[in-house]
Amino acid sequence: MKLSKEEKKFWLLNFRIEKAEKIPIHWEILKSADSDYDDDFFYFLSLRVEIINEIYLKDSQITDQSIEYMTRFKGLKNLFLRKNRFLTKSCIIYFNQMKDLENLNLTGTEITLTDLFQTLNNKNLREVFVSSEEIEDNLEEKAFSLKERMPNCNIYLNCSYSTDFFGNLEKPIF
Repeated sequence: MKLSKEEKKFWLLNFRIEKAEKIPIHWEILKSADSDYDDDFFYFLSLRVEIINEIYLKDSQITDQSIEYMTRFKGLKNLFLRKNRFLTKSCIIYFNQMKDLENLNLTGTEITLTDLFQTLNNKNLREVFVSSEEIEDNLEEKAFSLKERMPNCNIYLNCSYSTDFFGNLEKPIF
């Protein structure tokens, strides 16, 4: 299938790919920090790429719409979305649709533990990282409720990894 004019521009600009048959449909990782990746980027990517195992995206221009596009990727196990300031609690429903998702990092976003408590329900998740600068009411109760809903999932508050700089294990809140 040929690339549309807009797709061709996207693939040339971002990856120097000129023909549809040269686009790899399986990617191990998509990694970017401080990028201008936005909703259009993930729209065009999701039209041609079928599998991405890991997305590491720190401080980009994505919104909830990009998360919806990410639901099209099969095999997405790790989703690191630290400091993506345009994400809101409205995108949580899309995390629930990602059946292969095991690790989710939402630190530095507008999404709080309260938001996750209200909507998140993905039993495949093993680790969720979220930050909260404000005092949230009933913090332990909400974390416990999430743990009941997703018993194999550790929930970490105000840290980005399950180990610290020295390799010591961080303690999940539940």
